[in-house]
Amino acid sequence: MVLYKKLIPIIIYAILVMTYSSVFSQLKNEVNIKGLLKNNSYTSATLFQVGKELNQVATISIDKDGKFTYKLELITTDFYKLQFDKNNFIMFILQPGENVVISIDESDFLNKLVVTGSEQTSQIIANQKLITSTKIKLDSISNLSYINLGNTKYDSLLNVYSTSYEKINQNLNTALINFVQKNKASLAVLFITETLKIDENIELFSQADSLLLKKYPQNFYVLNFHAQIEASKKTRIGSIAPDFTLPDTNGVNVSLSSFKGKYVLIDFWAAWCNPCMKEMPNIQKLYADFNKKGLEILGVSLDKSKQLWTKTIRTNNLSWIQVSDVKYWSSIVVPLYNITGIPHTVLLNKEGKIIAKNLRGEELYNKIESLLK
Repeated sequence: MVLYKKLIPIIIYAILVMTYSSVFSQLKNEVNIKGLLKNNSYTSATLFQVGKELNQVATISIDKDGKFTYKLELITTDFYKLQFDKNNFIMFILQPGENVVISIDESDFLNKLVVTGSEQTSQIIANQKLITSTKIKLDSISNLSYINLGNTKYDSLLNVYSTSYEKINQNLNTALINFVQKNKASLAVLFITETLKIDENIELFSQADSLLLKKYPQNFYVLNFHAQIEASKKTRIGSIAPDFTLPDTNGVNVSLSSFKGKYVLIDFWAAWCNPCMKEMPNIQKLYADFNKKGLEILGVSLDKSKQLWTKTIRTNNLSWIQVSDVKYWSSIVVPLYNITGIPHTVLLNKEGKIIAKNLRGEELYNKIESLLK
């Protein structure tokens, strides 16, 4: 009986410790989201978890005063998207234990958007604002250049526009490079790779890749980023171009390695791609001027319709070799050459080494002309 009485406080203490630990663990993993919308017309927003697929987590109600709250239990850091409508949404990087406060003004969604309590989310938004405002400035310069096409002083104006355009673009690149240098282990780095090209900043992004892979080894987007880095290393200038074999329009397999001994321009394109078709006359001129001097062109299509692909080749008289597995962005060449957009060109020397990438128009013509003199 005495032993039982002595055990009671111990048992009660153990229960209290277990209860406290359970509550503390739950609080530690919980993310609290609190938001306020000004000039609001929304009654709800949808929260998605963003991975290989978009998974709906919850529909969050927004009251008449524009306020909303939501609690989410997390085990690991991950990507989320809060969607208000087709055009207005917020990308989050949420970590267990965060208390996230969102302030939105529907009249100017991005510029007046403020998120506190989630450092990596704040980084995404800051970079998004910088990239968007820079693109507006660049578009404005392009429009001015177009408007003044007929101006008698167009040549001198074009020089001013070009200088200004390059300066603004360089300032953006410098700012994004500085961001990566200071935040290599931040998942927010993954949101700027379409603007700050991986190929052109491979050493910097490789450092970020190493840290992110160590910190988030199972994250889908981190693994995808790692694959891009590895592909970029294999296709950097000076590397031997990765070989591939694809069928031509008649179903006959053609290998890149079969062109060894000649200069080769690999032109990644698609019939549905307007910029590709605008660039096509330049490719035709290259073939007409340099094919007999030692240049081969291999057109690699990312089309998804064989009928459209072959019709476009016939209609536009594209007389060089064309290949495709007709698998759109699932083509084997996309990860192999780290293709994030088309048109995309890769120039090889006679040994199959990559000597230039993503050259177009006059720049591409001059490069090939200098090689084949």
